[in-house]
Amino acid sequence: MNHEAFLALRASLRAGRPELVDLAELNVYRSLGPSFSVIAPSLHSEAPYRCHVAERFLAHLGLDGQLKSRTQVSHGVRRSLRALFGWLASRNARVGVPDDVYPVYLRLAEEAGVEVLRFSAREGLPPLEQCEALLLCEPLKPWGLTLRRDDAETVEAWVRAAPRQRVLLIDSAYATPPTPWVRRLLEEDLAFVLASLSKGWLIPDHVGLCVTPERWREEVRAVFAPLPKDEQKLRMGYAALTEHASRPSEVGALLAERARILDAYTARRPGLRTSRCVGYFATSQCSFDELLEHGVLGVPASVFGGPAQLSIVSSLSAAVS
Repeated sequence: MNHEAFLALRASLRAGRPELVDLAELNVYRSLGPSFSVIAPSLHSEAPYRCHVAERFLAHLGLDGQLKSRTQVSHGVRRSLRALFGWLASRNARVGVPDDVYPVYLRLAEEAGVEVLRFSAREGLPPLEQCEALLLCEPLKPWGLTLRRDDAETVEAWVRAAPRQRVLLIDSAYATPPTPWVRRLLEEDLAFVLASLSKGWLIPDHVGLCVTPERWREEVRAVFAPLPKDEQKLRMGYAALTEHASRPSEVGALLAERARILDAYTARRPGLRTSRCVGYFATSQCSFDELLEHGVLGVPASVFGGPAQLSIVSSLSAAVS
């Protein structure tokens, strides 16, 4: 089931079965946004310039300011990925893309005309010998996992074996700051790392960061240079990173409280067979239909490309107490 079909089904079930406990909210912005003040565009003289936004973002993430020369700014991870997929298509690269994390990955790759090798990130890595590039999400949404140590070592060895031919892309939008493994990849110049203001500040499509390995710096600068520049979005991003620098910790605290509430609820309902909530998702060993029999509206794992026998439940609905 794709995302749009699920949203229509959810609306129908909510209308027809109001007694259902709705644990199927997927939109973090709609759920958490009303709890926070609006971020107004900054009037600072530095605010409309991508180089200064990059400076502030790197500092916020605790990353070395010297990375600025290797950093490109777009209006979000999707826009960065679209540009990078286009670049990889021009190199005739075959790209390993997970099909059980974020369906937009595959759509962006298809639009760019890049050759894709699909794989289930939940189950491991693709056959790397068949790839010139690899996209990973760290941590792994919605399964709440990070790469196993042996898989991380395999990926690193794969890049090191042919650094001028192999490209590793890490979507780190769900980690603020990046995980220790991703930091080390940056320090050792092994990966492109993508970050965003979207989740931490609840402002999607405003500022995305792409830190590039030194060997690709000039090529990628040329790829990002034509991307649209919206001054108001950059000013909002600058304000987020300065006047609202505490927002990610506040969002994190609210998510942790929602996760605690969901975990308490599912602990009282062992028949739901759920994992602990990580971020704002937990995994249920029940199918979507089985959850409905328990009076719970979840999300079919197939919406994320997962197996039909699993479901996802979300803490975002605040439907339990």
